[in-house]
Amino acid sequence: MNPGLAIYGLLNKQKLQIREGFRLQFLNIMCKKNCWRLAFGHKSIFGGANLLNNAVNRLILVDTINTLGTAITWTGLPIFALNLTGSFLYAGSLYLTETIAGIISTIVSGHFIDKVSSKKMIFTSFFLNCFVMITLFSLLSFKHFIIFLFPLMILSQSLGHFANLCLEVWFRDLTIKDPNIGLARAISKKNTFTTTCKTVGFTIGPLIFGILSSYAILIDSASFLVCALLITRFDEKIQIEHSHDTAWFSLAYLKRTLKDKILRIYFFSHLLGGMIGPVMTSLSVYILEGHFKVADFEISIFWLVGGIFVILSNMILSKSRILSASKVFLYFLTVFLVCGGIVMMGASLNWIFFIVGFAIMTMGNPVINNLLSAETFKAIPPYEKGKVMGVMEASADLGTLSFMIISWGLIETFGIFITCMIIAVMAILRITLFYSSFKIKSDIPIENITKNL
Repeated sequence: MNPGLAIYGLLNKQKLQIREGFRLQFLNIMCKKNCWRLAFGHKSIFGGANLLNNAVNRLILVDTINTLGTAITWTGLPIFALNLTGSFLYAGSLYLTETIAGIISTIVSGHFIDKVSSKKMIFTSFFLNCFVMITLFSLLSFKHFIIFLFPLMILSQSLGHFANLCLEVWFRDLTIKDPNIGLARAISKKNTFTTTCKTVGFTIGPLIFGILSSYAILIDSASFLVCALLITRFDEKIQIEHSHDTAWFSLAYLKRTLKDKILRIYFFSHLLGGMIGPVMTSLSVYILEGHFKVADFEISIFWLVGGIFVILSNMILSKSRILSASKVFLYFLTVFLVCGGIVMMGASLNWIFFIVGFAIMTMGNPVINNLLSAETFKAIPPYEKGKVMGVMEASADLGTLSFMIISWGLIETFGIFITCMIIAVMAILRITLFYSSFKIKSDIPIENITKNL
Protein backbone atom coordinates (compact mmCIF):
# COMPACT_ATOMS: atom_id res chain seq x y z
CA MET A 1 0.00 0.00 0.00
CA ASN A 2 1.18 3.53 -0.83
CA PRO A 3 2.16 5.23 2.51
CA GLY A 4 0.89 8.60 1.25
CA LEU A 5 -2.53 7.18 0.40
CA ALA A 6 -2.69 5.41 3.77
CA ILE A 7 -1.94 8.63 5.67
CA TYR A 8 -4.45 10.56 3.52
CA GLY A 9 -7.13 7.92 4.17
CA LEU A 10 -6.48 7.99 7.93
CA LEU A 11 -6.69 11.80 8.08
CA ASN A 12 -9.86 11.80 5.97
CA LYS A 13 -11.43 9.19 8.27
CA GLN A 14 -10.56 11.28 11.35
CA LYS A 15 -12.02 14.39 9.70
CA LEU A 16 -15.28 12.55 8.99
CA GLN A 17 -15.41 11.28 12.58
CA ILE A 18 -14.88 14.81 13.93
CA ARG A 19 -17.57 16.18 11.59
CA GLU A 20 -20.00 13.44 12.64
CA GLY A 21 -19.21 14.14 16.29
CA PHE A 22 -19.99 17.83 15.85
CA ARG A 23 -23.22 16.95 14.02
CA LEU A 24 -24.39 14.61 16.78
CA GLN A 25 -23.43 17.13 19.47
CA PHE A 26 -25.38 19.85 17.64
CA LEU A 27 -28.46 17.63 17.36
CA ASN A 28 -28.18 16.73 21.04
CA ILE A 29 -28.15 20.44 21.98
CA MET A 30 -31.10 21.18 19.73
CA CYS A 31 -33.11 18.31 21.22
CA LYS A 32 -32.79 19.55 24.78
CA LYS A 33 -35.76 21.88 24.42
CA ASN A 34 -39.32 20.68 23.92
CA CYS A 35 -39.92 23.23 21.17
CA TRP A 36 -37.13 21.71 19.05
CA ARG A 37 -38.31 18.20 19.79
CA LEU A 38 -41.80 19.20 18.73
CA ALA A 39 -40.69 20.96 15.56
CA PHE A 40 -38.19 18.43 14.23
CA GLY A 41 -39.21 15.22 15.97
CA HIS A 42 -35.70 14.10 17.04
CA LYS A 43 -37.12 12.83 20.30
CA SER A 44 -40.73 12.44 21.33
CA ILE A 45 -42.06 14.28 24.35
CA PHE A 46 -43.77 10.99 25.17
CA GLY A 47 -40.55 8.98 24.87
CA GLY A 48 -39.22 7.13 21.85
CA ALA A 49 -38.25 8.49 18.46
CA ASN A 50 -40.41 6.84 15.81
CA LEU A 51 -42.59 8.12 13.00
CA LEU A 52 -45.78 7.85 15.03
CA ASN A 53 -44.48 9.90 17.95
CA ASN A 54 -43.02 12.53 15.61
CA ALA A 55 -46.42 12.94 13.98
CA VAL A 56 -48.08 13.34 17.39
CA ASN A 57 -45.52 15.97 18.38
CA ARG A 58 -46.01 17.94 15.18
CA LEU A 59 -49.78 17.89 15.63
CA ILE A 60 -49.26 19.40 19.10
CA LEU A 61 -47.01 22.06 17.57
CA VAL A 62 -49.61 22.91 14.91
CA ASP A 63 -52.38 23.07 17.51
CA THR A 64 -50.25 25.28 19.77
CA ILE A 65 -49.44 27.83 17.05
CA ASN A 66 -53.04 27.90 15.86
CA THR A 67 -54.35 28.36 19.41
CA LEU A 68 -52.05 31.31 20.11
CA GLY A 69 -53.02 33.19 16.95
CA THR A 70 -56.73 32.52 17.47
CA ALA A 71 -56.65 33.54 21.16
CA ILE A 72 -55.05 36.88 20.31
CA THR A 73 -57.68 37.63 17.66
CA TRP A 74 -60.79 36.49 19.52
CA THR A 75 -60.07 38.54 22.63
CA GLY A 76 -58.70 41.63 20.92
CA LEU A 77 -61.03 41.88 17.90
CA PRO A 78 -64.33 42.39 19.82
CA ILE A 79 -62.71 45.17 21.88
CA PHE A 80 -61.33 46.67 18.66
CA ALA A 81 -64.84 46.53 17.14
CA LEU A 82 -66.25 48.20 20.26
CA ASN A 83 -63.83 51.11 19.91
CA LEU A 84 -64.79 51.53 16.25
CA THR A 85 -68.57 51.16 16.56
CA GLY A 86 -69.32 52.14 20.15
CA SER A 87 -71.89 49.32 20.24
CA PHE A 88 -71.62 46.91 23.18
CA LEU A 89 -74.31 44.71 21.61
CA TYR A 90 -72.43 44.28 18.34
CA ALA A 91 -69.06 43.74 20.00
CA GLY A 92 -70.56 41.25 22.46
CA SER A 93 -72.28 39.34 19.67
CA LEU A 94 -68.87 38.57 18.16
CA TYR A 95 -68.20 36.26 21.11
CA LEU A 96 -71.19 34.15 20.03
CA THR A 97 -69.71 33.50 16.59
CA GLU A 98 -67.55 30.70 18.01
CA THR A 99 -70.57 28.80 19.34
CA ILE A 100 -72.62 29.37 16.17
CA ALA A 101 -69.72 28.35 13.95
CA GLY A 102 -69.05 25.30 16.12
CA ILE A 103 -72.60 24.03 15.66
CA ILE A 104 -72.54 24.66 11.90
CA SER A 105 -69.16 23.08 11.22
CA THR A 106 -69.43 20.02 13.46
CA ILE A 107 -72.69 18.97 11.81
CA VAL A 108 -71.00 18.35 8.45
CA SER A 109 -67.28 18.07 9.26
CA GLY A 110 -67.52 14.52 10.59
CA HIS A 111 -68.41 13.24 7.11
CA PHE A 112 -65.19 14.63 5.61
CA ILE A 113 -63.02 13.52 8.53
CA ASP A 114 -64.11 9.91 8.06
CA LYS A 115 -63.73 9.92 4.26
CA VAL A 116 -61.00 12.38 3.19
CA SER A 117 -57.27 12.68 3.91
CA SER A 118 -56.72 14.46 7.23
CA LYS A 119 -53.63 16.17 5.87
CA LYS A 120 -55.49 17.64 2.90
CA MET A 121 -58.47 18.78 4.98
CA ILE A 122 -56.43 20.52 7.67
CA PHE A 123 -54.17 22.16 5.08
CA THR A 124 -57.18 23.41 3.10
CA SER A 125 -58.90 24.78 6.21
CA PHE A 126 -55.82 26.65 7.43
CA PHE A 127 -54.98 27.97 3.95
CA LEU A 128 -58.53 29.25 3.35
CA ASN A 129 -58.62 30.77 6.83
CA CYS A 130 -55.42 32.66 6.04
CA PHE A 131 -57.14 34.32 3.09
CA VAL A 132 -60.31 34.99 5.11
CA MET A 133 -58.30 36.98 7.66
CA ILE A 134 -56.45 38.85 4.90
CA THR A 135 -59.83 39.69 3.36
CA LEU A 136 -61.09 40.93 6.72
CA PHE A 137 -57.99 43.10 7.13
CA SER A 138 -58.56 44.58 3.66
CA LEU A 139 -62.24 45.33 4.33
CA LEU A 140 -61.53 47.17 7.58
CA SER A 141 -60.33 50.13 5.52
CA PHE A 142 -63.84 50.50 4.05
CA LYS A 143 -66.48 52.60 5.76
CA HIS A 144 -69.12 49.86 5.86
CA PHE A 145 -66.83 47.05 7.05
CA ILE A 146 -69.30 46.22 9.86
CA ILE A 147 -71.53 44.53 7.27
CA PHE A 148 -68.79 42.02 6.48
CA LEU A 149 -67.30 41.53 9.94
CA PHE A 150 -69.91 39.20 11.43
CA PRO A 151 -70.25 36.76 8.45
CA LEU A 152 -66.47 36.65 7.98
CA MET A 153 -66.05 35.84 11.67
CA ILE A 154 -68.51 32.96 11.39
CA LEU A 155 -66.73 31.70 8.25
CA SER A 156 -63.31 31.90 9.91
CA GLN A 157 -64.53 30.19 13.08
CA SER A 158 -66.26 27.47 11.04
CA LEU A 159 -63.02 26.72 9.20
CA GLY A 160 -61.19 26.81 12.53
CA HIS A 161 -63.61 24.37 14.16
CA PHE A 162 -63.38 22.12 11.10
CA ALA A 163 -59.57 22.02 11.31
CA ASN A 164 -59.58 21.61 15.11
CA LEU A 165 -62.01 18.68 15.09
CA CYS A 166 -60.04 16.95 12.34
CA LEU A 167 -56.76 17.61 14.16
CA GLU A 168 -58.24 16.34 17.44
CA VAL A 169 -59.50 13.11 15.88
CA TRP A 170 -56.16 12.59 14.10
CA PHE A 171 -54.19 13.24 17.31
CA ARG A 172 -56.26 10.79 19.36
CA ASP A 173 -56.21 8.17 16.62
CA LEU A 174 -52.39 8.27 16.46
CA THR A 175 -51.99 8.37 20.24
CA ILE A 176 -54.28 5.43 20.93
CA LYS A 177 -52.20 3.24 18.58
CA ASP A 178 -49.18 3.51 20.91
CA PRO A 179 -49.69 1.17 23.90
CA ASN A 180 -47.07 3.09 25.89
CA ILE A 181 -49.11 6.31 25.86
CA GLY A 182 -52.27 6.70 27.93
CA LEU A 183 -54.79 8.67 25.87
CA ALA A 184 -56.08 10.73 28.81
CA ARG A 185 -52.52 11.64 29.84
CA ALA A 186 -51.65 12.52 26.23
CA ILE A 187 -54.68 14.82 26.04
CA SER A 188 -53.57 16.43 29.32
CA LYS A 189 -50.09 16.99 27.90
CA LYS A 190 -51.44 18.58 24.72
CA ASN A 191 -53.83 20.72 26.72
CA THR A 192 -50.90 22.01 28.77
CA PHE A 193 -49.41 23.54 25.62
CA THR A 194 -52.68 24.86 24.19
CA THR A 195 -53.96 26.27 27.49
CA THR A 196 -50.67 28.10 27.99
CA CYS A 197 -51.12 29.70 24.56
CA LYS A 198 -54.74 30.58 25.36
CA THR A 199 -53.69 32.25 28.61
CA VAL A 200 -50.95 34.23 26.87
CA GLY A 201 -53.23 35.09 23.93
CA PHE A 202 -56.13 36.20 26.14
CA THR A 203 -53.75 38.41 28.12
CA ILE A 204 -51.92 40.11 25.25
CA GLY A 205 -54.74 40.10 22.66
CA PRO A 206 -56.38 43.41 23.66
CA LEU A 207 -52.93 44.95 24.16
CA ILE A 208 -51.72 43.93 20.69
CA PHE A 209 -54.89 45.25 19.03
CA GLY A 210 -54.49 48.48 20.98
CA ILE A 211 -50.95 48.91 19.64
CA LEU A 212 -51.21 47.51 16.10
CA SER A 213 -54.89 48.28 15.46
CA SER A 214 -56.22 46.32 12.45
CA TYR A 215 -52.72 45.07 11.58
CA ALA A 216 -53.00 42.65 14.52
CA ILE A 217 -55.34 40.55 12.35
CA LEU A 218 -52.35 39.68 10.18
CA ILE A 219 -50.84 37.80 13.15
CA ASP A 220 -53.72 35.32 13.01
CA SER A 221 -53.38 35.12 9.23
CA ALA A 222 -49.66 34.36 9.60
CA SER A 223 -50.36 31.66 12.21
CA PHE A 224 -52.78 29.93 9.80
CA LEU A 225 -50.16 30.06 7.04
CA VAL A 226 -47.45 28.59 9.28
CA CYS A 227 -49.79 25.79 10.39
CA ALA A 228 -50.69 25.02 6.76
CA LEU A 229 -47.01 24.78 5.83
CA LEU A 230 -46.24 22.53 8.83
CA ILE A 231 -49.07 20.18 7.84
CA THR A 232 -47.46 19.67 4.41
CA ARG A 233 -44.51 17.97 6.15
CA PHE A 234 -46.64 15.10 7.41
CA ASP A 235 -46.11 11.65 5.96
CA GLU A 236 -49.14 10.48 3.95
CA LYS A 237 -48.80 7.07 5.64
CA ILE A 238 -49.85 8.59 8.96
CA GLN A 239 -53.61 8.69 8.38
CA ILE A 240 -56.77 7.69 10.19
CA GLU A 241 -58.90 4.80 8.99
CA HIS A 242 -61.56 5.97 6.56
CA SER A 243 -65.15 4.87 6.15
CA HIS A 244 -67.09 4.05 2.98
CA ASP A 245 -70.36 5.07 4.63
CA THR A 246 -72.36 7.49 2.48
CA ALA A 247 -74.10 9.24 5.42
CA TRP A 248 -73.50 12.98 5.10
CA PHE A 249 -74.64 14.83 8.22
CA SER A 250 -73.36 13.99 11.68
CA LEU A 251 -76.98 14.45 12.81
CA ALA A 252 -77.72 11.19 11.02
CA TYR A 253 -75.56 9.57 13.69
CA LEU A 254 -77.41 11.19 16.57
CA LYS A 255 -80.02 8.44 16.84
CA ARG A 256 -77.38 5.75 16.47
CA THR A 257 -75.33 7.41 19.20
CA LEU A 258 -78.28 7.66 21.57
CA LYS A 259 -79.14 3.98 21.03
CA ASP A 260 -75.80 2.91 22.47
CA LYS A 261 -75.86 2.88 26.28
CA ILE A 262 -72.26 4.06 26.73
CA LEU A 263 -72.22 6.70 24.00
CA ARG A 264 -75.55 8.03 25.26
CA ILE A 265 -73.94 8.72 28.64
CA TYR A 266 -71.02 10.47 26.95
CA PHE A 267 -73.41 12.52 24.80
CA PHE A 268 -75.27 13.92 27.81
CA SER A 269 -71.97 14.40 29.66
CA HIS A 270 -70.79 16.62 26.79
CA LEU A 271 -74.14 18.42 26.77
CA LEU A 272 -73.97 19.19 30.50
CA GLY A 273 -70.31 20.13 30.17
CA GLY A 274 -71.25 22.82 27.66
CA MET A 275 -73.82 24.15 30.14
CA ILE A 276 -71.39 24.38 33.06
CA GLY A 277 -67.80 25.44 32.22
CA PRO A 278 -68.33 28.12 29.53
CA VAL A 279 -71.45 29.48 31.25
CA MET A 280 -69.75 29.80 34.66
CA THR A 281 -66.83 31.61 33.01
CA SER A 282 -69.19 34.04 31.27
CA LEU A 283 -71.25 34.64 34.42
CA SER A 284 -68.08 35.17 36.45
CA VAL A 285 -67.11 38.25 34.45
CA TYR A 286 -70.63 39.65 34.92
CA ILE A 287 -70.59 38.92 38.67
CA LEU A 288 -67.16 40.48 39.16
CA GLU A 289 -68.09 43.64 37.27
CA GLY A 290 -71.74 43.97 38.25
CA HIS A 291 -71.78 42.65 41.83
CA PHE A 292 -68.27 43.14 43.21
CA LYS A 293 -67.62 46.31 41.11
CA VAL A 294 -64.03 45.35 40.32
CA ALA A 295 -61.72 47.19 37.93
CA ASP A 296 -59.95 45.91 34.81
CA PHE A 297 -56.95 44.88 36.92
CA GLU A 298 -59.01 42.40 38.95
CA ILE A 299 -60.60 41.06 35.76
CA SER A 300 -57.10 40.44 34.37
CA ILE A 301 -56.19 38.60 37.58
CA PHE A 302 -59.33 36.48 37.18
CA TRP A 303 -58.32 35.39 33.65
CA LEU A 304 -54.69 34.86 34.65
CA VAL A 305 -55.53 32.75 37.71
CA GLY A 306 -58.00 30.63 35.73
CA GLY A 307 -55.45 29.98 33.00
CA ILE A 308 -52.62 29.18 35.41
CA PHE A 309 -54.68 26.64 37.37
CA VAL A 310 -55.90 24.90 34.20
CA ILE A 311 -52.28 24.64 33.02
CA LEU A 312 -51.18 23.38 36.44
CA SER A 313 -53.95 20.78 36.51
CA ASN A 314 -53.08 19.48 33.03
CA MET A 315 -49.38 19.33 33.92
CA ILE A 316 -50.10 17.30 37.05
CA LEU A 317 -52.39 14.93 35.15
CA SER A 318 -49.83 14.41 32.37
CA LYS A 319 -46.87 13.85 34.70
CA SER A 320 -48.55 11.74 37.38
CA ARG A 321 -50.66 8.58 37.51
CA ILE A 322 -53.73 10.28 38.98
CA LEU A 323 -55.90 9.37 35.98
CA SER A 324 -55.01 5.71 36.58
CA ALA A 325 -56.28 5.81 40.17
CA SER A 326 -59.51 4.15 41.27
CA LYS A 327 -62.68 5.60 39.79
CA VAL A 328 -64.13 6.13 43.28
CA PHE A 329 -61.17 8.36 44.19
CA LEU A 330 -61.46 10.26 40.90
CA TYR A 331 -65.20 10.71 41.42
CA PHE A 332 -64.84 12.31 44.85
CA LEU A 333 -61.82 14.34 43.72
CA THR A 334 -63.79 15.78 40.80
CA VAL A 335 -66.87 16.51 42.92
CA PHE A 336 -64.75 18.20 45.59
CA LEU A 337 -62.89 20.43 43.12
CA VAL A 338 -65.59 21.29 40.57
CA CYS A 339 -68.65 21.48 42.80
CA GLY A 340 -66.73 22.83 45.78
CA GLY A 341 -65.31 25.61 43.64
CA ILE A 342 -68.74 26.57 42.27
CA VAL A 343 -70.29 26.59 45.77
CA MET A 344 -67.44 28.79 47.03
CA MET A 345 -68.00 31.20 44.14
CA GLY A 346 -71.70 31.46 44.96
CA ALA A 347 -71.10 32.02 48.67
CA SER A 348 -68.21 34.49 48.29
CA LEU A 349 -68.51 37.85 50.03
CA ASN A 350 -65.66 39.49 48.10
CA TRP A 351 -63.91 39.13 44.75
CA ILE A 352 -60.81 37.45 46.20
CA PHE A 353 -62.72 34.42 47.52
CA PHE A 354 -64.71 34.36 44.28
CA ILE A 355 -61.52 34.04 42.21
CA VAL A 356 -60.17 31.39 44.61
CA GLY A 357 -63.37 29.39 44.06
CA PHE A 358 -62.97 29.79 40.30
CA ALA A 359 -59.37 28.53 40.55
CA ILE A 360 -60.52 25.43 42.47
CA MET A 361 -63.19 24.74 39.84
CA THR A 362 -60.69 25.06 36.99
CA MET A 363 -58.38 22.61 38.76
CA GLY A 364 -61.10 19.96 38.65
CA ASN A 365 -62.44 20.51 35.14
CA PRO A 366 -59.49 18.86 33.31
CA VAL A 367 -59.89 15.69 35.40
CA ILE A 368 -63.35 14.90 34.06
CA ASN A 369 -62.94 16.61 30.68
CA ASN A 370 -59.76 14.76 29.70
CA LEU A 371 -61.10 11.41 30.93
CA LEU A 372 -64.38 12.01 29.09
CA SER A 373 -62.54 12.87 25.86
CA ALA A 374 -60.39 9.75 26.07
CA GLU A 375 -63.21 7.34 26.98
CA THR A 376 -65.51 8.77 24.30
CA PHE A 377 -62.91 8.31 21.59
CA LYS A 378 -62.22 4.73 22.68
CA ALA A 379 -65.93 3.86 22.58
CA ILE A 380 -66.48 5.11 19.01
CA PRO A 381 -66.07 2.52 16.19
CA PRO A 382 -62.90 3.07 14.09
CA TYR A 383 -64.62 4.24 10.91
CA GLU A 384 -67.02 6.65 12.61
CA LYS A 385 -64.68 8.75 14.77
CA GLY A 386 -65.30 12.02 12.93
CA LYS A 387 -69.09 11.80 12.70
CA VAL A 388 -69.69 10.76 16.31
CA MET A 389 -67.13 13.26 17.63
CA GLY A 390 -69.00 15.89 15.61
CA VAL A 391 -72.21 14.91 17.39
CA MET A 392 -70.48 15.21 20.79
CA GLU A 393 -68.96 18.61 20.02
CA ALA A 394 -72.25 19.93 18.65
CA SER A 395 -74.06 18.81 21.82
CA ALA A 396 -71.60 20.78 23.97
CA ASP A 397 -72.02 23.91 21.81
CA LEU A 398 -75.82 23.58 21.90
CA GLY A 399 -75.67 23.22 25.68
CA THR A 400 -73.62 26.40 25.97
CA LEU A 401 -75.84 28.40 23.63
CA SER A 402 -79.11 27.32 25.26
CA PHE A 403 -78.11 27.54 28.92
CA MET A 404 -76.23 30.82 28.44
CA ILE A 405 -79.58 32.51 27.78
CA ILE A 406 -81.29 30.73 30.69
CA SER A 407 -78.47 31.55 33.12
CA TRP A 408 -78.90 35.29 32.67
CA GLY A 409 -82.57 34.91 33.59
CA LEU A 410 -81.68 32.79 36.62
CA ILE A 411 -79.17 35.25 37.98
CA GLU A 412 -81.56 38.19 37.52
CA THR A 413 -84.46 36.31 39.13
CA PHE A 414 -82.87 34.25 41.92
CA GLY A 415 -79.51 35.93 42.45
CA ILE A 416 -75.92 34.71 42.40
CA PHE A 417 -76.05 32.12 45.19
CA ILE A 418 -79.10 30.18 43.92
CA THR A 419 -77.79 30.25 40.34
CA CYS A 420 -74.42 28.85 41.42
CA MET A 421 -76.15 26.15 43.49
CA ILE A 422 -78.22 25.10 40.45
CA ILE A 423 -75.05 24.86 38.35
CA ALA A 424 -73.31 22.92 41.15
CA VAL A 425 -76.16 20.37 41.16
CA MET A 426 -75.83 20.08 37.37
CA ALA A 427 -72.10 19.47 37.83
CA ILE A 428 -72.76 16.66 40.34
CA LEU A 429 -75.25 15.14 37.91
CA ARG A 430 -72.71 15.27 35.09
CA ILE A 431 -69.88 13.80 37.16
CA THR A 432 -72.10 11.00 38.51
CA LEU A 433 -73.43 10.24 35.04
CA PHE A 434 -69.96 10.00 33.53
CA TYR A 435 -68.41 7.80 36.23
CA SER A 436 -71.43 5.48 36.09
CA SER A 437 -70.26 4.51 32.59
CA PHE A 438 -67.30 2.60 34.07
CA LYS A 439 -69.69 0.43 36.10
CA ILE A 440 -71.87 -0.18 33.04
CA LYS A 441 -68.86 -1.09 30.89
CA SER A 442 -67.69 -3.59 33.49
CA ASP A 443 -71.10 -5.30 33.28
CA ILE A 444 -71.31 -5.38 29.46
CA PRO A 445 -69.22 -7.80 27.35
CA ILE A 446 -66.70 -5.89 25.23
CA GLU A 447 -68.13 -7.21 21.95
CA ASN A 448 -71.57 -5.82 22.85
CA ILE A 449 -70.57 -2.27 23.81
CA THR A 450 -70.98 -0.87 20.28
CA LYS A 451 -73.33 -3.44 18.77
CA ASN A 452 -76.07 -0.85 18.28
CA LEU A 453 -73.88 1.37 16.10
